[in-house]
Amino acid sequence: MNTTRHEFDRTDARGLIAIAVLGAALDLAERMVPAGLPYLAPYIFNAPIFAGTLLAAFWYGRGLARCETRPARWRILAFYAGVAAIYFVGQTRFEYAAQHMFFLNRVQQTTFGVFAPFLIAFSWPRDVLAAGVPAGLIRLCERPAARAALRALRFPPVAIVVMLVTTDVWLIPGVNFASMINPPLYAFMNIAMILSGLLFWLVVLDPRPRAEAGYSYLTRMAAGFLPMFPQIAASSYIALTSTNLYNFYDLCGRLYPSVSPMKDQMLGGIIQWIPPGMLNTAVLFVLLHAVRKSEERQVADMPIPPGARVIEARWTGR
Repeated sequence: MNTTRHEFDRTDARGLIAIAVLGAALDLAERMVPAGLPYLAPYIFNAPIFAGTLLAAFWYGRGLARCETRPARWRILAFYAGVAAIYFVGQTRFEYAAQHMFFLNRVQQTTFGVFAPFLIAFSWPRDVLAAGVPAGLIRLCERPAARAALRALRFPPVAIVVMLVTTDVWLIPGVNFASMINPPLYAFMNIAMILSGLLFWLVVLDPRPRAEAGYSYLTRMAAGFLPMFPQIAASSYIALTSTNLYNFYDLCGRLYPSVSPMKDQMLGGIIQWIPPGMLNTAVLFVLLHAVRKSEERQVADMPIPPGARVIEARWTGR
């Protein structure tokens, strides 16, 4: 995909001003007339999530317009679906529901840390965003200190540890309770889940060959599959234990009184357990497809001497 960088221009300025004005208006309205806002307006305004999702959508759209070759339609849909999912669970009235039922809180947090980052990484938006983001911002990310930090974080064991620690620390009942009653900590939890999820899945679902990605496909398969087991251990305990670990949701007032605390906890554990585990398994098939495409490109680029015959098929059978 051929892309060209562009410097900050009037379109970027107009986009930033529009997002800032809209954000300020919604923040003020959320404080002054919260009951009068529609469902899709922020329940608790989180500036980084609001600005991050809108800027990502804006710059991705600019990149699409500037790319000589557009990515496949499914990649575009996957990217926008991931960004929209982050906005929906973090900047709409769903936020209220997530603070009053444990299983809905798990829907929110797994969306932040697993499902939405998976969709964004699956779309592999690197080239499109490189064409849409102003070149000055890209240059900041290319400075030696930033590149060294990113290289360290992209090391698969580091990405795995960051993801597991960031996910599991908020499952500790005392920490979860503290985040529920402390709005700044709650906002930090949400942002941390998004960033750790993006880091992990962008490493695992990198479709490039080893020379460009830095790690083999087998390493990426292991990095995507192995974290499933500690996640299963934590989430299955939450789902199957007879101890009420998150009884403090009673203090907030449960949104659905007909759902008992233990059933709420069981549903939350299952949500944390089964769907993410399925994605960890799906990684194997996604990367096997990437291996096949890589081999096809290598075969297509390989010069064949006159008179030579192919005497061995690749593992793909092609």
